[in-house]
Amino acid sequence: MLAIISRFSRIYFLGLLCLIAGLSGCDIKPKKPLRVGTNVWIGYETLYLARNLGYLESTPIKLIELPSATDVSRAFRNHMLEVAALTLDETLSLLQTESDIRVILVMDISNGADTLIAQPGIDNLAKLKGKSVGVENTAVGAILLDGALSAARLRPADIKIIPVTADKHIQAFIDKKIDAVVCFEPVKQQLLSLGGQELFNSAQIPGRIIDILITREAIIQQRSNELKQLLSAYFKALQYLHKHPKKSAAIIAPRLNLNKQQVLPLYNQISIPDLKQNLIWLQRDHARLLSLSKQLTQLMLEKNLLYKEIDFSMLPDESLLPHHP
Repeated sequence: MLAIISRFSRIYFLGLLCLIAGLSGCDIKPKKPLRVGTNVWIGYETLYLARNLGYLESTPIKLIELPSATDVSRAFRNHMLEVAALTLDETLSLLQTESDIRVILVMDISNGADTLIAQPGIDNLAKLKGKSVGVENTAVGAILLDGALSAARLRPADIKIIPVTADKHIQAFIDKKIDAVVCFEPVKQQLLSLGGQELFNSAQIPGRIIDILITREAIIQQRSNELKQLLSAYFKALQYLHKHPKKSAAIIAPRLNLNKQQVLPLYNQISIPDLKQNLIWLQRDHARLLSLSKQLTQLMLEKNLLYKEIDFSMLPDESLLPHHP
């Protein structure tokens, strides 16, 4: 009799939980994590700062670090990520096959953090002629390399392009498998400490390389609350970074394999839009993002970095930004 009552009590309790949760069929399952993919880049560290400060606790948000932007792009394309941190040009490449992509945050504009580093002794761009240049097989690498070659009045045929993913840049440089490499922070600092020489950087092609956070329209419809939690935590961490730069640097440094004194100068090489600036970037009626997308699309078509015309008109989405009406 007691066993029957006990069993009845358990069934009643589970039923009550279902009623409270509002779940049909009494299917209580842990919520699947909202997977956010990035590679290692100073502009993405605000997300990890938010995690380390506890701003993502009690949320189903999971940050996933992948070795390279190529891996992030592939994982997003294969629906292994709900959200991805990529550059705008990488996103334009995805638009060729993924029409429902939305940009929900502009994270940074590179102003020197993306660079072309050469081996000691190669001290100007003209000396790249006939040399091997390592570059990740992404649009951003191609765009920076195109800018460098244009400045040197060289053609792609004048160099040997070697595909090297971001996680292999340092070792390929140390082993001298390449004469130069298109890379970005924090690899830039590490290669300069090894005697590498900077020949060209993103400050010489202003506004062309920006980092954004993307998702799909379907994810916005299904998981807007979690996406809003993510962006709220991001801007909260960004405020912490501004108010406590040294404490933030101490938290960020181990992830970048740098000491804390090396971290803050990296932020001088990028511009991070605040909430107000993000509204300007992402308001669809007159979004700054659309203007830049048009310029980049034209450049990428000219350089055969896109194989077809794309529609980027629906990219910006400011609806998830904090305090948005």
